[in-house]
Amino acid sequence: MAAAAPDPIDTLTALAEQMSTRHSLEELLRLVADGAARVLGVERVSVRLLDPTHTQLLAMARSGEPLHTQPPEFKIGEGLIGWIAEHGAPLCLASAEDDPRFAPRPGMAPMGAFVGVPLRAGAQVVGVISALDGTGRFDERDQRLLTLVAAMCGPHIELARLARLVQIDPLTGSLNRRGLDQRYQADAPGPAPLTVAMLDLDHFKLVNDRYGHAVGDLVLRHVTAVIGQVLRADDALVRYGGEEFLLLLPGIERERGARIAERVRAAVAAAPVAVPGGQLTATVSIGVAELRPGEARDEVIARADAALYRAKAGGRDRVAVD
Repeated sequence: MAAAAPDPIDTLTALAEQMSTRHSLEELLRLVADGAARVLGVERVSVRLLDPTHTQLLAMARSGEPLHTQPPEFKIGEGLIGWIAEHGAPLCLASAEDDPRFAPRPGMAPMGAFVGVPLRAGAQVVGVISALDGTGRFDERDQRLLTLVAAMCGPHIELARLARLVQIDPLTGSLNRRGLDQRYQADAPGPAPLTVAMLDLDHFKLVNDRYGHAVGDLVLRHVTAVIGQVLRADDALVRYGGEEFLLLLPGIERERGARIAERVRAAVAAAPVAVPGGQLTATVSIGVAELRPGEARDEVIARADAALYRAKAGGRDRVAVD
């Protein structure tokens, strides 16, 4: 059995009180992951939600060290996570790797014991909460505790998710223009610096022409997931149009923003995506600009866009700074 927290009921009570004051979906999901870890007395907990098409389970929040530098997507029915989502039933395993439903991924760290339960909004499964313990074994009590966490947080997550849907790009899960409006209003005021980066997938039209739009969509989702693993929780990724994205980096000055942009560029280039017939390596060009005092949003975005143009003119797969 995993080493449970000394007072799980007290922890659950505190978690319920905290959830009632959280409005951001990201903040709520991080709270749930950390709270579930405390309730179970483990380090590794992940929260996955179904994407807008209800075909993929996307990693949204985690507590503890990740199994992957780039958490993979799981289709409904795929692996332990996908099985839970498909059947709407919990799983409690002494050894995840020994279960025939286990779907290994390249570079995956040892998992050990596993417990996972569905997240529901009413009768509908909307995600999965799972936990790992490399040294102990989970039992029925742990499963009941995690089920209780899921029952408590499910309605809160659904309300936050519905409120956010109007601000989300359905393909990539990043913010859309409406989401940008709200985030920029929250991030721009005040004395703290704000850096903006415009990002464009290089030669993306050739991907669509050669492989088709379905593969193009897969590449967009893949690149978005890779970028999300580089950014901080307070950063924002916006699908600005087509294959062009905008990064909002609050509290970050230009030089640090350029370093973050370089990490994004390198991460995308180092993470090929599987396509029919092999692998495809995507690259991105990025332009970086810091908001100036009294400057309007469109002005700083225009400067970042001009820097992006210079990055593409300079050979692509690079970062240019205003």
